Amino acid sequence: MSDLLDDLRGHPRESAVLFDIDGVLAPIVANAADARVPDEALVLLAGLRDGYLLAGVISGRGMADVDRMVPVPGIARGGNHGLEVAGPAAEPRLVPGAEAAVARLRRFVDGLDGAVLAAHDTWMEDKGASVSLHYREATDPVAASAWLRSEVRPAALEAGLRTRDGKMILELLPDVDVDKGTALAEIVLAAGAQRVLYVGDDHTDADAWRAMRQMVAGGRLASAWCVLADGAEVDATVRAQADGAVDGTDGVLRLMRDLVA
Repeated sequence: MSDLLDDLRGHPRESAVLFDIDGVLAPIVANAADARVPDEALVLLAGLRDGYLLAGVISGRGMADVDRMVPVPGIARGGNHGLEVAGPAAEPRLVPGAEAAVARLRRFVDGLDGAVLAAHDTWMEDKGASVSLHYREATDPVAASAWLRSEVRPAALEAGLRTRDGKMILELLPDVDVDKGTALAEIVLAAGAQRVLYVGDDHTDADAWRAMRQMVAGGRLASAWCVLADGAEVDATVRAQADGAVDGTDGVLRLMRDLVA
């Protein structure tokens, strides 16, 4: 981490520091609705905003939930895995061309039977432009996962949606070619950043890391720091794509303190 700190602290007005929320700023909890970002992380994020060119968060959560969990003015935000983007002084917006695909998602979601989901120990987190089907609290998570992937996933694909696996969730997404990487690219290029840190913990965060590396290879960034918030639930394939790791949300706090200092 010393090279990372030297690079970003040595060029603060060229640097963007960005974070996922769940598992990175907010500890993972059984029910996603109960997740909270610690007060210290919010204070540190404000300090990063003031000390660097850009600070922000990019999350799979809907933007309304992002703003509720991270009420720090003047930061950049990405929500719904790149479907919603907002610069530091901008209102959130859907990416262009997403409206028709979101409408298809909404028709599919309207047809999901809550009683059937409950019978398979799953519950739906409706984020407007995307949906997450959770089974973390299932009595038999293996059976719940198998049902989602054998029954719900094929029906979603048939309806013209995309699906994606996450930490004990199946995500239903509009068929739009966006992800956390496209959101990150839009945010940092608009700000004119030359150095970028992004801290994540899941497959969707690896999309952001790939975009950063592509921007370095294309000469649009001078450096990209792809950092993992490691933990027991992190997939080995995600771990292999990070440049370095910190120890969960506590390690993220220590990194933020070092960056602010």
